[in-house]
Amino acid sequence: MTTGFATVIEHPAPISPKERIEALDVVRGFAMLGILGPNIVSYAWPSAAMTNPAAMGDTPWNEAGHAITGIFFLGKMMALFAMLFGAGVIVYGRKFEHAPNCRRCGADLAGQDSGLPCLHCGQTDPRRGRLSDGAGLWYRRIGFLLVFGILHGVFLWYGDILTWYALAALLAVWWVRRLSPGVQISVGIALHLVSTLFLLGFTAFGMLAVAQGHMSQDQLMGSQAAELQGYTGTYLDGLLVRLPTLALFWLVLGPMFTPGITGLMMLGMGLLRTGVLSGKRSNRFYAVTAVLGLVGGLGVTIAGFYGLEARWPGYGGFIWQSCAQFVGIPISLGYMAVLILMLRSGSFGFLMHPLAAVGRMALSNYLLQTILCTTFFYGYGFGYFARITYPGLFLVMLAVWGVNIAFSLVWMRYFRFGPAEWLWRSLTYLRLQPMLR
Repeated sequence: MTTGFATVIEHPAPISPKERIEALDVVRGFAMLGILGPNIVSYAWPSAAMTNPAAMGDTPWNEAGHAITGIFFLGKMMALFAMLFGAGVIVYGRKFEHAPNCRRCGADLAGQDSGLPCLHCGQTDPRRGRLSDGAGLWYRRIGFLLVFGILHGVFLWYGDILTWYALAALLAVWWVRRLSPGVQISVGIALHLVSTLFLLGFTAFGMLAVAQGHMSQDQLMGSQAAELQGYTGTYLDGLLVRLPTLALFWLVLGPMFTPGITGLMMLGMGLLRTGVLSGKRSNRFYAVTAVLGLVGGLGVTIAGFYGLEARWPGYGGFIWQSCAQFVGIPISLGYMAVLILMLRSGSFGFLMHPLAAVGRMALSNYLLQTILCTTFFYGYGFGYFARITYPGLFLVMLAVWGVNIAFSLVWMRYFRFGPAEWLWRSLTYLRLQPMLR
C-alpha cells in the first residue's frame, strides 16, 4: 500500500512549510542571535573571562558588559533553544500520531469518526501510531546531530551545544513525548533543578579545593596562559588546547548537565501541547507572562547575579554559570511572550520576518557564527583573540548578527532549507531532499 500511513512509514519526509509553526521560528531566530551574547566572550577570550570580567581588564566597560551578558543573555537563550527543541519533537512526532489509515490493517479511515474502532479489523484508536512508530527515523536524525556536534566541538570550538542536545534527545526525549503536558512540565522543571544542584555541588567542590590549596584559582577557572598561547597560535595549537577542555565538558560535566537539558526539552513539549509556545493562548495570557517573566525574573536574576559576587568575591561569576539558566527560565518565557505578542500584532513584520528566517535555518546560522568568530579571533585567522574588550565585543556581535540575518533572508528566498539543514535532512531520510523552493 502506498497511501496514507503506509506512505509515512515507507517514505517519510521532512516537515512541510505548511506544517511549520511561525511562532516557533520567530522565537528560535531570537534565541539563535541572542546566544552569541555569552558565546562571543568564549570565542574572543580565555574561558576565565566568562566568569570574571577582570580577565579582560579591570575596567567599568568590561564590568558593565559582563553584567549585561550575565543578566540578559546567559542561560536564557540556551534555555529557549532547549525548550524549542522539545517542542520540535512534538511537531516531528505528529507525522506518526494520527494517520489516515488504520495502523493495524492499513484500511482507509477517511470519513470515519476518529473516535470509533476500525470498521475492518476492530482495532481501537486505529489512527494513533504505536510509540515505536518513527523512533528509528528519530534516532537516525539525532545520531547525525551528535556527529555534527562532535565534529563542531573537536575541530572548531569547545563551546558546542549540539552534542549536549543530541545526548539528551538520544536518552529519553522521544519516549516521553506522550506523557501528559502537566507531567512533562513538572518533571522537566524537577530534572532541571536537580541538574542545577549537581552543577552547584561541583562548583562548591572546586572552590573548596582552591581554599585548601589543592589547586589554584587559575586552574579552577581555566588556564589563561595555555589558552592564550593555543588560540593565538596555529590551528594545531588551538586543537591541542581545545581537546582537554572538551574532555572535561563531555566526561565530567556532561552527566550533570544532560538531565537539565532533558528537563528543558520536556518543559518545551508541555508548553507546546498546552498552546503556549505555538501562540494559541490569549493576548492577556502572553501579556501577564511577559510582565511576570521579565519584571519578576529580572528582579530575581539581578539579585542573584550581584548577590553571589558580594557573598563570594571573585567567584560570583563562576557560581552564576551553574545557576543562571534555571534562575533565568522566567526571563526566557518573558522573551517568548513578548515575541508572540509582537507577531500577533502584525506591526513588527520588519523584525519578525528576519527572525523567522534565521530560525528556519538555525543550525546553519549556529555553525556560521562559529566559523565567522573563530576565523576573526583565532591565530590561524585574523588573530584578534584577547585583543577586543567591551563595548567592542558587542560591536562584533552586531556585525555577526547582520551576516546571520542577511544570509538567512537571501538564502530562504530561493531555497527550502538552510545548507546544514538540507544536509541533515538528506542524511536522516537517506536521500537527497529537494533544495529549491
